[in-house]
Amino acid sequence: MRSISHEKHCAEIVQLVRADPWLMGLLETARSIGLAQWCIAAGAVRNLVWDHLHGHDTRTYPSDVDLPFYDGVKTDCSYEAEIQRRLSAARSDVRWEAVNQATVHLYTRDPRPYASIEEAMSRWADPVTAVGVYLTDTDQLTVIAPCGLDDLFSLIVRPNLVAPDAARVYRERVLSKGWLSRWPKLKIILP
Repeated sequence: MRSISHEKHCAEIVQLVRADPWLMGLLETARSIGLAQWCIAAGAVRNLVWDHLHGHDTRTYPSDVDLPFYDGVKTDCSYEAEIQRRLSAARSDVRWEAVNQATVHLYTRDPRPYASIEEAMSRWADPVTAVGVYLTDTDQLTVIAPCGLDDLFSLIVRPNLVAPDAARVYRERVLSKGWLSRWPKLKIILP
């Protein structure tokens, strides 16, 4: 059962996303591809929330747009490339990063494939990045946050040390991102 704070945070994300024409346009593009399970996640959502909590007037665009999707049947890398080509053909103004979460266990070094997009995202190196949004066929926004939203809204960046190589991946990510220069209120926890 989700907490009241989780529902409040989901509603706040939905409100922020609806007010962001750039992200709404990306969601419409992603929906048009016709994937069964997908979302736009990571920096596109995280940065929007952090900018809001820091009172920034200008949006911090991510270096790429992460589109995790889940297809347990089409698991070859050529399918990921096809999805990226289709997204780029529809919106060439962004760099898409489409990754099939049914195969990402090979990257995280987990022993078995994940059963869903939520399970895969629950294994990402930092919970504040494991937040996504998708747009339904009836224009409803749905938030995916398998690690919760408290850290994101509390500006806490901590490792998710569940995958075998998570500590190394997390440390490399945090040190390379330079997040504190843009969002100085962040509290970054190193393992």
